[in-house]
Amino acid sequence: MPLFMDTPGGGKMERGERPSNAKLLGARIGRFALLSMTAFLALLGTPTGLTQGTEPAGAVGLREGMQLEGPARVVVRALPAATQTAGQPQEIVRRPRPAPQAPQEAQGAAPDANAGDGSFAAQTALAPALSGTGFEGLDDGNDSALAGFTLTPPDPQVAVGPNHVFEMVNVIGRIYTRSGAPVQTFTLGSFFGVPAGFSDSDPRVFYDALSGRWFASFVSFVDLSGSQTDKARLHLAISQTDDPTGAWNVYFVSFDQVFPDYEAIGVTTDKFTVSSNIFDIDSPSYFGVETLVLEKGDVLAGLPGASVHLFAFPRRTDRFTVRPAQSLSVGTDQFLVTRDRNVATTLTVIKVTGTPAAGNVTEAFAANKMIIAQNAPPASVALGGNIDSGDQRLLDAMWRNGRLWTSASAACVPAGDGTTRSCAHLIEVETGPTPPNVLEDIMFGEVAQYYAWPALRTDASGDLYVSLTHTNSLIFPAARATGRLAGDPPNTLNGTTLLRAGDIAHNSTRWGDYLAVAVDPLFTECVWLVGEYSKNTPGAHWGTFIARSSQRTGCDGDSDGWSDAAEVIIGTNPALACGTRAWPPDINDDHSVDISDVVVLTGNFGRRVPPTPARPNIAPDPPDGFIDVIDIARMTGLFGQRCS
Repeated sequence: MPLFMDTPGGGKMERGERPSNAKLLGARIGRFALLSMTAFLALLGTPTGLTQGTEPAGAVGLREGMQLEGPARVVVRALPAATQTAGQPQEIVRRPRPAPQAPQEAQGAAPDANAGDGSFAAQTALAPALSGTGFEGLDDGNDSALAGFTLTPPDPQVAVGPNHVFEMVNVIGRIYTRSGAPVQTFTLGSFFGVPAGFSDSDPRVFYDALSGRWFASFVSFVDLSGSQTDKARLHLAISQTDDPTGAWNVYFVSFDQVFPDYEAIGVTTDKFTVSSNIFDIDSPSYFGVETLVLEKGDVLAGLPGASVHLFAFPRRTDRFTVRPAQSLSVGTDQFLVTRDRNVATTLTVIKVTGTPAAGNVTEAFAANKMIIAQNAPPASVALGGNIDSGDQRLLDAMWRNGRLWTSASAACVPAGDGTTRSCAHLIEVETGPTPPNVLEDIMFGEVAQYYAWPALRTDASGDLYVSLTHTNSLIFPAARATGRLAGDPPNTLNGTTLLRAGDIAHNSTRWGDYLAVAVDPLFTECVWLVGEYSKNTPGAHWGTFIARSSQRTGCDGDSDGWSDAAEVIIGTNPALACGTRAWPPDINDDHSVDISDVVVLTGNFGRRVPPTPARPNIAPDPPDGFIDVIDIARMTGLFGQRCS
């Protein structure tokens, strides 16, 4: 069975942290999970020479009887305004990456790519179209200005709700309007309630359209002198409404001696799931994956931590980095995925059923499925210096209507290329049968190109969207997107779309550790992507860019409340929110919805389109070809409002 990472004969794992106050600035902590043999692990089929450490005396985790604490009520709009920090910032490299890969010969030859990027071929493939211009996200300059130090990697996250876009990077959060105007910027330490002196990392956030709430997580810890005094927290935050600037319920789980690294979160209709890698804070030891299942209804209700039903699976030292899926459609089964720790061609698909409240949480199955070899990629070659491509761990997971997708950076040899490159590995699994079936196993690469850090989501039609980093020897690191239609031939991707070109050589050893894609809850055939690119900033020269994309003109590129496809039918400009023939309800083009607009609409009441002009047919989205009470209701709901 899987034990650790592809390091035959022994290996190491490192992690570090971001110091969160002046006393800890400049500290750089590397942790090595040294591997050794134990009889128990031998029974698990552990290869000779691979083991894990012994848990330190006094180590306490949730499995020893701890419980969720809180919640604290945090009102985001009441958080202290982030202000510039005086002084010269220091650069911090957070959590050195685990030594992920054995020499290529030891981990096996890199597999061939089976999907190429047509954007670099004579026949350009149809790449996902961007909607609107996108906007600049957070960058290392924000770390410098607001936290007093620069920090890498950024760990970009993006989530989208009915009225807001929420971005997180390493230690900073920012909420925007849907048109990209910043609403509020704050430190994640203040949002999650990180204790003074603790280091923090690994933000996660998404909007759950099933409940109309936002979910977020964060990790913090402190390494104090003496082996019995180290502390850590797993922070969990759930909004009270669909407004992320309002109130949140913020919980935490305390740990003594150990901490939950590189956590990931997922939801179903009835469960909120968190999985993390448990490390000793003082020593190099790794103690397994810990997966927690919380009663979703309890945290949505903001119950006291002691009243929240919670189930903790025993820590699994035979697994490493398990990704819970975010469910985008109704379903109670929580699916999780992990790459086998010793067998590069094995994907483990896990199904968890039951609820903590019912006392019947069960790992219904853990099915091993054969995939293209998932080996750690080489560094991505870029102009001015290589960037980190990651390792062989899975990065992302999502589930919708019986289809589970997961992604990773991987080593591959593109068709027509004799060199191993960093590629994007994308896998689709059909979860209905037992055992599940692998439907798509896409290894995406192109001659002389490097792709890394893929994040993914599917829209309501099942079309796939991927955010990734792209480099080659002639360009600075850039943010790009790719995807495929639900009905495309198996194991194919379309070309890539440039989100943001790089400006300058990146100047640190780290990139990633992950990206994000989010489905728009209002326009469900539209997704939002956050990409990372090299930007001329203080510190490590990284920036983020946020854009939206649809393969069926399903976005609202001008953020005026109508999809691009609807505006084409209505006859207004999908790229213009205000002006002549711009805003659908502003029929007379005077920048407001007033009685003259209502008169035009009611004068055409009951008529079909065509032959009646399409302009009054403003609802639903897309318009139904008939001017009726739906159109009147949409217009009167906006009566008196102005566009801008």
